[in-house]
Amino acid sequence: MKHRMHIALICGVIALCVVGATQAKAQQAQGPPYQAMSDKFFDMVQQGKGSDAIGYLLDTNPAMKKIPDQTEQLKAQFAAAAPLLGPYISHTMLVETKVAGMFVYQHYFVAYERQPISIRISYYKPGATWICYSVQFDVKLTDDIQSVADGKIPIDVK
Repeated sequence: MKHRMHIALICGVIALCVVGATQAKAQQAQGPPYQAMSDKFFDMVQQGKGSDAIGYLLDTNPAMKKIPDQTEQLKAQFAAAAPLLGPYISHTMLVETKVAGMFVYQHYFVAYERQPISIRISYYKPGATWICYSVQFDVKLTDDIQSVADGKIPIDVK
């Protein structure tokens, strides 16, 4: 009888360890909440819902509800650029900077059929919840790349 209790106890401990390890791996795979927000944003962009994607991010920030004109203007600008860019191809994070565990800046290279653009997303965690602090896009990314590259041209002055 005691032997069966020991076996049952050992099996129970093993089961708890397996469940705990599985949950820990699932949480690590999901990543931080702000990354889930960026992932959802780019899923929406990929589906051709760029304006809705901007709205999704900015709706996480209660302060943005007080300035709806800015949100609507950014959504309209992004929607207007979409036909000029062509279909979405992919996105790649260029840099992510974290500050004090409360602020995250992400800069993405976003490839469209006709040209790449830059999208910058900032997140802030003033309490228990991450919010989108800002989202920006720049269609002049190629100009920035050219400017940086040209700045590296060696000039031999004699």
